[in-house]
This record gives sequence, structure tokens and C-alpha cells, in this order.
Amino acid sequence: MKIFAAPAFSNEKVNPYNALLYRELQQLDVKVEEYRHSKALRTPCDIVHFHWPDGDINRPSLGKSVQRMLLLAVTVCVLKLRGTKIVWTVHNTAPHDARRPRLSNAFMQWFARRCDGFIFMSEANRAAFYQLYKTSPTSHYAIIPHGHYRGCYPPAIDQQVAKTQLGLDPAKKVLLFVGMIKPYKNIDGLMQAFNQAELADYQLVVAGTADTAPTELRSTMETLKNANTHLFLRFIPDSELALFMSAADVVILPYKAILNSGALLLALSYNRPVIAPHMGAVAELQKKLGLHWIYGYASDLTPASLQHALLALEHSSRPQECPLDNYNWDKLAAQTLDFYGQLRAPIQAPTTLTDSKKTP
Repeated sequence: MKIFAAPAFSNEKVNPYNALLYRELQQLDVKVEEYRHSKALRTPCDIVHFHWPDGDINRPSLGKSVQRMLLLAVTVCVLKLRGTKIVWTVHNTAPHDARRPRLSNAFMQWFARRCDGFIFMSEANRAAFYQLYKTSPTSHYAIIPHGHYRGCYPPAIDQQVAKTQLGLDPAKKVLLFVGMIKPYKNIDGLMQAFNQAELADYQLVVAGTADTAPTELRSTMETLKNANTHLFLRFIPDSELALFMSAADVVILPYKAILNSGALLLALSYNRPVIAPHMGAVAELQKKLGLHWIYGYASDLTPASLQHALLALEHSSRPQECPLDNYNWDKLAAQTLDFYGQLRAPIQAPTTLTDSKKTP
């Protein structure tokens, strides 16, 4: 089987998700190549697998966005005429930072109706998608979870050594957020809740680039910073990512909205418990892994809910290693290959291996 993936390996330094999946698929004798419009138009393949199709059309220039939409639309039409199957892994039902939401939504509705199959990472992901999109009655879907990141980044080191290297207070516990700083991630709300909760035993660490964050958000964060808050507002390379995770006692994801989160799996891969809103994949992973690994809070993050979450995790016993065997990439690749096979032979009854079903 030959597939083109958008992306396959080109984004590995930013997010290893795709590379981890496709290297395992290559071990299953699947030929995987990086998607390019020109390649897709001139070279036949069995599957074209998109991950963030909206990303290429969300450009600052309206003219460039329309040009990209037209190019993708023409390519998709040619692929459909050729009989190539089109798969979309729906990481987000809608882009978090769409410059032109109406235009983006109209195009993605068109794109979704041309897809033969969808991969969702949770049942909540699937439900949210079908509330927003109308799809072809012949399309299928599979629920295949996000994989873990063990072995992808440097190993953890001694916690006190990590705190010292980062210039943190060695006597206080570390509540960590790490990742790109964007408005929907609610970092200012986290800082406000932390300040008001008066958690004397904790220090808050926020690490990640804020280059694309609005100026007012960066200004607000600086204003909210106090003696128990440490801001590392810069790109965090892989070597330092391990350092921050090693220093952490608890990782927090204070997002306003979340369906799937690689950051959640990253924290669990380092065996760090996580606080996150009780929605999307967070709620489903909590059921499978337990409250001692994932504490999901309802509604907005408040000083009281933050206090309660930290107290609950402090009094929970957990093994040294989070049980993530079901999220090994070889298993997820096998499920993905099974789904590919079903799309190429749709008259066969779907198997339950990938929880694959026909679109409702």
C-alpha cells in the first residue's frame, strides 16, 4: 500500500506524532511519502491522509489563502476522480486561531464531504465533529487514540537537580505549564487562579514561546507574575523540555477548550499527573487511567478548583509509571492500517479492532 501523508515527517521537530505513526506503518510494509500537491497530481497512490488541512489555508494574506484553497480543491477533485481514498485525522474540529472563520468553515465543510474516512482520537472528538459537519453518506470513521511520547524526548533527571538548573526554589513543589502560549490556552486565567489560591507550597512555572501571542496577553502575564511565578517565554528545545518535566510535580493544561492534547500524553509519558478541564479526550483518558493520573475540573478554572485538584492529587497514590501500553505506536499503526484496508474494500463488514464504523 502506498500513501501520501500531509504531513508525514516534515513536522517531526515541532510535533513527533506523525513521524511516530508513519514509521510504524512503514514497519508494516506501507510505503509512506510526504504529501505535495504536485506529487499527488502526477503520482498515483492508494490513500492521501491529511491531518491539519485547514493550516495551509489559514494565511495572513486573503489572496494567498484563496490560492491555497483552490489548489487543494483541484487536487482533491483529481484524487477523487482517480479513485484515491482521502482520510482526515480530525485533531481539531475547527482551527483555534482562524483568521477568517466563515471562509475557513465553508471550505472545511466542502473538504469534509469529499473525505472517505475520518480518524478521531476519542468519542467526544467524533461527537463534536458530527455536530458541525455534514459528510458523505459513504464515508467511514475509526476511533484511534493519541499515542504516548515515551522514548521521543530525553529521559527525566533528578527533580532537585532540574529545579536547580532552572533556578527554581528547591523547597517548593512545581506546577507546570509548558507549550506555545496562545489565548485559548488560558494562561492568564491560570496565573490569576494561582495568585488568588495562595498556594504557599507551590511555584508556578510557565514555559513556552509567546511569539504569536497578542501583545496584551504577554503584558497581562508580566503584570500577574509574582515571586512564586517563573516565566520562561521562549522556545523550549527537546533537551530543556525534559528538564522542565523533571522539575514538575504536576502539569496543568488550563485550556478554555480541548478535544485532544498531545501535551496531556507528553506529561503522562514523563509520569507526571495532569490537571485539565473535564472535556473531550481528557474525560475519556481519566476513565481509563484513573483520577490519580488525570484530575478533570468542571467549568472554569478557579482558585478553589485549583486548590482542590492539587489536594486530590497530593493524596492520591499512583505507581511510578503511568500505564500507557494501550497507546503504543505499533498498536495504533496496526489499527490505522486496518482502517485503510476497510476503506479500500468498503463492501466488507467493519471490524471492531479500530472501532471503525460507517458515518451515521
